[in-house]
Formats: sequence, structure tokens, C-alpha cells
Amino acid sequence: MLSALRTALSSGPVLMTLATLSFCVMVAAVKVARTELGPFEIIAWRGAVSVPLAFAFSWRSGFRMGRLPVFLARAAFGFAAMSCFFTAAKGLSLADLSLITRLQPLIVALTAPLLLGARERSGPMIWLALVIGLAGCAVLIGPEMSVGNGFGLWALAATTASAIAHTAVRALGQSEAPRTVVFWFQLSNAPFAVAAQLALVGTLPRLPPPSLIAPVLVCGIAATAGQLLMTKAYQQDRATVVAAASYSGPLWSVLLDLAVFGIVPGWTVAVGGALVVAAGYLLFRDKR
Repeated sequence: MLSALRTALSSGPVLMTLATLSFCVMVAAVKVARTELGPFEIIAWRGAVSVPLAFAFSWRSGFRMGRLPVFLARAAFGFAAMSCFFTAAKGLSLADLSLITRLQPLIVALTAPLLLGARERSGPMIWLALVIGLAGCAVLIGPEMSVGNGFGLWALAATTASAIAHTAVRALGQSEAPRTVVFWFQLSNAPFAVAAQLALVGTLPRLPPPSLIAPVLVCGIAATAGQLLMTKAYQQDRATVVAAASYSGPLWSVLLDLAVFGIVPGWTVAVGGALVVAAGYLLFRDKR
């Protein structure tokens, strides 16, 4: 029984589900921090927390990166996705953000075979899971959707950039240690953020006020955990299978909206949640 549990916990979809929870916690912390800090400032201070953690996890694996061009693409698109996402977080609820970003698995399903080869091609079961999962996301949070503003466009840009970054993570997972990839990605974020802050705002990142130190710490810790879990997940399974497992995001987001921001979910949670669970079951069957 323990062996079966260990096998299940090491599968790509399960790892991605845990990574999605970590990222939802990170975004909740970002939403709190965005009351006073800009997106590049949060990225910079997140790096101050996450880089030492990533170093502690990766020093035994070494720091050599063999596929530098692929990693640079992962770093650039990852930073772009994070910047757009943190910008959108100021004006949208966690639930709204989750629905928009659920377009990401569809983009991954389309781009992964083109960028990584025919072995990443998805079968009918995966496409069915994608459609059911997206429908579940729409039922979960569609009635209260409020994306008819500029923040929604930022979220769409973040989703597109994130899909390309995740495809690069899958490519790196075939030859690079996940912990090494995470360390260099976290390290690259800080100079990107400082440069963007100087170029677009004209100042260096400000120190977080005392009231926001805890959210910044939570952001860095959750981001590191999410990156490690996500990178390992893409090493274990096909990109489309792993990306589709992130459909658990809206369920986590609704729960966090309730727990952190006091937003009470409606009847749609039960129906939408059931569809998301059904999509996860189809992924599990495909994995077996």
C-alpha cells in the first residue's frame, strides 16, 4: 500500500496538482502584497526569499545547465508570464485569474507536439479531459466573471507566455535536474525584475513595509515549492497530461478566496468541482 501511495505521489498529474496548490497560495500572497508594491518589486523580493531556498535544495544536484538556449527561453517567458500575472492579480479575484489561466493546457496541447515532437501528441482521452476540465472551470467561476477590463488582458498575456515557458520546462526535464532548473530560474528573476523596475518605473525596488513582510515570505516559499513540484512533474509525464492536471487550480482558488478574502462561493462550486474531478479521473485512466 505504501508503495502504491509513493508511486501515485510521484506521478506527473499528482505533482502538478500539488504545484498548482502552491502557486494558488503564492498568488493569494501576491494579491495582498499588490496593495502597496508593484509587480516587479514583488518579483525582486520574492527572489530574495526563493533563491536561498532553491540553492539549499539544488546544491547536491550541481549547477551545470547543459541546454542553455532552452533555459533562456524558459527564463524569459517565465518572467514575462509572472510580470503579467502579478499585474492582473491587483484587479481580479483568484477565481477569475484561475479561469483565464486554464486556457494554458489547451495552448500547451497545441504547441508541445510542434516544439517537442510527435511523442508529445495527445490522444482522445487527454483532449476529452481538457474540454471537461475547462467546462468545469467555467461553471466554477464563470457566473461571477469580471474580466472585461485591462486586467483580463494582462491575464491572457500571462497565460500565453506561461504555456511556452511550461513547454520549455518539459524540454529541459529530459536532460536537466529539476532542482538545477528551478535554482537558475529563481536566480534569473531578480536581475530581470530590477532592470524592468528601473526601465519602466525609474526607481529601484522599495523595501516591503512591515505589514507585507509575511506575504512576501509566503510568496517566496510557495513559489519555490511550486516550481520544484512543477518541474519534477514535467519530467515524469507528457506536457499535455501534466498541464491538464492544473485544472485543480480553480477549486483551490475558490477555497482560498473564501479563507483569505471572505468571498463566499455559490452553488456552481459543486457542479464545477465535480467536472474538474472528472477531468482528473480521465487523466488518471490515461496515465494507467
